[in-house]
Amino acid sequence: MVTRLERRVCPHAVSGKMFWLCAITYIIALFGRMSYSAVMVALIANGSMDEAQAGLIGTALFVVYGVSQIFSGLIGDRISSKKMIFVGLIGSGILNLIMGLTGQYAVMLVVWALNGLFQSTMWSPIARIFAEQMPPDERKKCCNNIAVTYPLATILAYVLATVLLTVWNWRGVFLLAGAMIVITGIHWMIRMSWFEKQIETSEEIEVIELQPKQTQKKENMLRLLLISGIVLATVPAMTHGMLRDGIQTWLPTLMTQNFHFGTSASVALDIIIPVFNMLGVFFTKALPKKWTENELKASAAFFAVTIVSLFALDWVCNVSAVLSLILLTVASTCMTGANIMLINLIPVHFGVVGRASSVTGVLNCSAYVGSAISSFGVGAVAQNFGWGAAIAVWIGFSLLALLASLVSCGRWGAYEHRLDNRETAKQ
Repeated sequence: MVTRLERRVCPHAVSGKMFWLCAITYIIALFGRMSYSAVMVALIANGSMDEAQAGLIGTALFVVYGVSQIFSGLIGDRISSKKMIFVGLIGSGILNLIMGLTGQYAVMLVVWALNGLFQSTMWSPIARIFAEQMPPDERKKCCNNIAVTYPLATILAYVLATVLLTVWNWRGVFLLAGAMIVITGIHWMIRMSWFEKQIETSEEIEVIELQPKQTQKKENMLRLLLISGIVLATVPAMTHGMLRDGIQTWLPTLMTQNFHFGTSASVALDIIIPVFNMLGVFFTKALPKKWTENELKASAAFFAVTIVSLFALDWVCNVSAVLSLILLTVASTCMTGANIMLINLIPVHFGVVGRASSVTGVLNCSAYVGSAISSFGVGAVAQNFGWGAAIAVWIGFSLLALLASLVSCGRWGAYEHRLDNRETAKQ
C-alpha cells in the first residue's frame, strides 16, 4: 500500500535568502578549516615547528574530518540541522581562537584534530536542508550554486592570511577566523529559527509517495547503497577527492621542482586554481539538462576529459610550465564538475526517504579518503620515482573511476527515476 506524506517547504519568496544563509555560513566555516593550511608556511619559517610536525597537524584534522563524515551523515538525518550546524560553528570557532592563543605544538595537534570533528557537522546537514526544506524545483539549482563556496573560501582564506601575515602574524589568522565563526554561529541560529517559522506557516506543500518498506526512515543503509548503485559511486567520489585536493596541494611543488618557480609565484598558484574552479561551477551549471540528468554518467564524462588532460600532462610536465598549468587547471575544473554531480546532486534525491545527510556523509568520506591517499601516496611517489610516476597514479585512479561510473550509471539512473517520481509539489 502506497503511503502519501506531506511536508511544508520553504516559500519561494524567501528560499533564495535561506540559500544565501547556508552558503555564507559554509564559506565562513570553511575559513575555519583552511586557516591552518594558510599559515603553515609561516609556522615553519619562524621555527614554531618543522615540516614533519606541521604536516602531522594538518593530517590530524584531515583524518578526523573524513572518518567523522560517516557518523555526522547518519546523525544528521535524525537531529535538527539548525542545531547540528550551530554546535559545529561554535566548536570550530572556539578551537580556532585557542589555536591563535597557544603556541605549544602538542596543544595545537589535539585542538586541530578536534576541529576536524566539529567541521564534519556542517555539510551533511546543509545537504539535508536543501533536500527536505527547499522547494523541489530549486533543489538542484541550490546544489549547483553551493559548489562555489569551496573555491571562494579558499580565496578568502589565502587573501586574508596574506594580509594578516604582513601586518600582524600567524596568530591573527586564527583569531580572526575564530571570531568570524562564532559570530556566524549566533547569526545562523537566529536567522534559521526565523526561516523555520516561515516553513511552519508555508502554504507550499510537498507530497511524497512511499512504498511500505520506504516509510521507515531507518531503512538499512547498506541495502540502500547497494540497490541504488551508490556503493560503486564511492570510487569516483574517492578519486575526485584525490585529484581535487591533490592538484591544489601539489601544483606549487610540481611547478617549483620542474620549472624553478619562486615562493611568491607558488603562493599565487594557490589562488589561480580556485578561481578557475569557480568558473567550472558556472560551466557545469550551463550544461544542457539532458547531459547531467544522470549524475554518474556526467561524472564519467568529466573523468574522461581529466584522463586526456593527465595523459597530455605526462608528456609536457618537464617541458612547458604554461601547458602544465593549463592541463592541471583543466583536470581540477573537471573535478569541480564531478564534485557537483557526486557530492552535491546525488544526495539530494534521497531526501524523500530521509537519507540525504547519510548518503552525503558516505560520499564525502570517500572523497576525503582519496584526499588522504593523495596527501601521502602521491607525495611519496613523486619524491621516490618522479612526477611522471605520480601522474600515472592519478591516471590509474581516474580510469578506475571512469569504469565504476559507467558500470553503476544504469542502476543509479533507474533508482533515481523511482525516487524522483515519488515527490510532487503543489503550490
